[in-house]
Amino acid sequence: MKRPIALALLLATLPFSGVQAQDHSSSFHRPLKTDERPDGPAADRDEAESHMRTFARCVVMGDPATARSVLASAPGSDVEHAILMRMAKSRNGCLHRGKLRMKGNWMRGAIAEQIYLRSYPTPDASAPQPGAPFQASVDARSSPYHAYADCIVTRNAPAADAVVRATPGSVAEKSALQQTMPTLSSCLAGGADSKLAIDRTMLRGYLAESLYMKRSPAG
Repeated sequence: MKRPIALALLLATLPFSGVQAQDHSSSFHRPLKTDERPDGPAADRDEAESHMRTFARCVVMGDPATARSVLASAPGSDVEHAILMRMAKSRNGCLHRGKLRMKGNWMRGAIAEQIYLRSYPTPDASAPQPGAPFQASVDARSSPYHAYADCIVTRNAPAADAVVRATPGSVAEKSALQQTMPTLSSCLAGGADSKLAIDRTMLRGYLAESLYMKRSPAG
């Protein structure tokens, strides 16, 4: 059952067009108080994203086992939603002021970023393989978005790593995305889900999760 989107981060969509595959991740409900929201849609999303990353960083530092269990759950599942809600209650002090309402896929991605960066403080040094064949695996993470990120990491892990390590919204992030663009395009070529609707915040999260799975002992 779909849960309502609580606060849409209307971030710049990457230049992919055509049929849009939908992400059915659940919503993570922690409302940002009206009197704490800055004016204007751009300011709203920047503030919301900042709150989300602060919360995710605090959760990963204070309760890494629960954070990792989010990534072990199937995206958009009742199990994932239950973990996120339990995490919101148990780590209530991670937001020093205000509250946050966020789609589950964005929160999952923010947690994945923090887990990956804390687990692997040095960049991925593997050699790019732009022509590497890719076959999406069938597991708990299966979705067009996860498959897309896995393809990108398979073909150019260092570029994906650079995107995740760059400060959100920075010149470095824009440069990293530009450097990754050939791989982004190649991984969209062909297939029923050849064109996805995905923004940079979602992309960072999916790449971080894929990188973490690739570099972890079980990956």
